[in-house]
Amino acid sequence: MFPVLHRYLGRELLRYWLAFTLVLWLVLLTARFSLYLGQAASGRIPADTVLWLLGLKSVGFFVFLMPLTLFLALLWLLGRLNRDREMLALAASGVGPLQLYQALLLPAVAVALLVGAASALLVPQTAAEGYRLRAQAERRLDASALTPGRFHFLRGGRWLVYAQGEGDAPGSLRDVFIHIEGRSRAQVLVARRAAVRDESGVRYLVLSEGYHYSGNPGQADYRRLHFQDYRLRLSPEAVTVPARPDAVATPVLWRDPSPAARAELARRLARPVSVLLLVLVAVPLARYRPGASRYAPLWAGVLVFTLYFSLLGVGRLWIEQGRLPAGAGLWWVHALLLAVALALLWRQRRLRA
Repeated sequence: MFPVLHRYLGRELLRYWLAFTLVLWLVLLTARFSLYLGQAASGRIPADTVLWLLGLKSVGFFVFLMPLTLFLALLWLLGRLNRDREMLALAASGVGPLQLYQALLLPAVAVALLVGAASALLVPQTAAEGYRLRAQAERRLDASALTPGRFHFLRGGRWLVYAQGEGDAPGSLRDVFIHIEGRSRAQVLVARRAAVRDESGVRYLVLSEGYHYSGNPGQADYRRLHFQDYRLRLSPEAVTVPARPDAVATPVLWRDPSPAARAELARRLARPVSVLLLVLVAVPLARYRPGASRYAPLWAGVLVFTLYFSLLGVGRLWIEQGRLPAGAGLWWVHALLLAVALALLWRQRRLRA
């Protein structure tokens, strides 16, 4: 009987897990796609990088969702078994929590290994590539993206470009305003005409008949320069990728004693552990109120998951700030969830007795 039970629960769990994962994954992708489209429309990133950024970000979304969707799928499956009285038939045949855990052990371990491998290897690589592509895109000025009548932020937000309208020549602009945020002095350029030109493989934004202002607000040292021809180099600068812990390779994190590296390493280790703990707590949580609504286990599961991952986030922040020793990691949060699972199992055993 037990091999049949293992195949049945594994097949049903896989079906529900894929459904939950697909729905929530598409929700996150749609929200992120809308954000990238807005940034592309405002000129912050080129339009041709939207799908690349979305594809790289989708990997992190998928790994984040796997523990949650497996937990929800398991709650939905066990809740359905309780509602259809299948759990009573299984209990009468000698199937208890221990046999359920044995049936769920293989898929839980498989997902935990997949999450652990992706968190340690795949997610940092895609995060680093996403940051590199984003930094490169923000420094790349596409003349076709400069729409008259709209403000555009370029070069990581340091350039603010506005054109009143299109010029007489194709691809040119008229009545152009540019604000450049400098390290010591801000610069403002206004020109009657502007056009992009390529000279010896270098692209320039050529401004004609305008003024160049430099200075800081509140100070009387403004300088004004009238020009007939002023050129701004548009060739991409050297791309500087921001150093963020989530984009650092796992072997490098092991050797880095800084609090930020320890916090990121604790988060990566917590992901596969969370899969096993959520499966452990799902069995008693789904049977906690078998006579309640079919959605009661899901709502309870969402509450448990929210509290659990909020504590993981708080613990990671405390490690990064130095308020918790790095050696403690996030194991105290896992211990709290384990205590909740054991308490629910003990209560269920008392009710059955």
